[in-house]
Amino acid sequence: MSWLSEFEAELKLRGIRPAARERLLAEFSDHIACEEGESTRLALTRLGTAREIAAQYADELAADDARHGALGTFAALTLAALAFLVAQLTLGRIGYPGFDHGYSTPLALTAIAAFVLGSQVALVAGTLAAWRALRRRREAVLPAAEIALMHRRSRLGVAAGLTTTFGLLLYVADFIGVLPAWWLALNGSLALLATAALVSAWLAIARGSATLALSAGPPGDLFDDIPPLRRLRAHPLRLWALAALAVGGAVTVLEWHAEHSLSEGLQRGLSEALALSVCFALFGRAIGARR
Repeated sequence: MSWLSEFEAELKLRGIRPAARERLLAEFSDHIACEEGESTRLALTRLGTAREIAAQYADELAADDARHGALGTFAALTLAALAFLVAQLTLGRIGYPGFDHGYSTPLALTAIAAFVLGSQVALVAGTLAAWRALRRRREAVLPAAEIALMHRRSRLGVAAGLTTTFGLLLYVADFIGVLPAWWLALNGSLALLATAALVSAWLAIARGSATLALSAGPPGDLFDDIPPLRRLRAHPLRLWALAALAVGGAVTVLEWHAEHSLSEGLQRGLSEALALSVCFALFGRAIGARR
């Protein structure tokens, strides 16, 4: 088997996609052609073994794809956040209809739960994925475990974003005939646009995660991304309590100010703190917040 044939086989074993594989084969074929009659020596002394070179490119491509996937996820989630924000602001202007004034109360409650829980998970997972990608942007190769962590955060962010936009679309459907037509058209269109962006981000993550990275090293965690929290690394329950208090307290104050009602503020703040607690229990390990 020639060096190029062995190289191609190794690239396939590492899951490098066809377009990148063909580009690499063309580049090395040109290199070898320039050293006519010296291909064996070139392969063994200048290039290294086919397996070593394929492994190097696979590890670099896997790291690059993980970073691009994380940043693409963040961009798509920005559209989802815009759709959610516009829906909330415009509803505030025209008045919330109440969850029991649509076609179906269970449908309205499902929609509200979807975009409340989904938006929280999407914000945390998507931001952490993008921040890790930016922090590690200068590293040519990343540990396979760290690449897997970035992919988990990105997938979770996209899934939560899709949950949010699904909730928005359910809400629009439930209040057809109740809310103004312009509101339904605007927010339905924004939710569909965000959904399309999130599906595209999911497909990009799937393509990027096909490359097999084998480089050794630790994955890192939330505390590496946010150094001031490192003293809480051994105390995940304290991290959860502080996060729940911070989010619940902030929402209580904001809602109290917006609605001019302390009871409304407390109700919303407790709901947000409970939602965060559920999300921490379900997804804390996946995003590197606890072991």
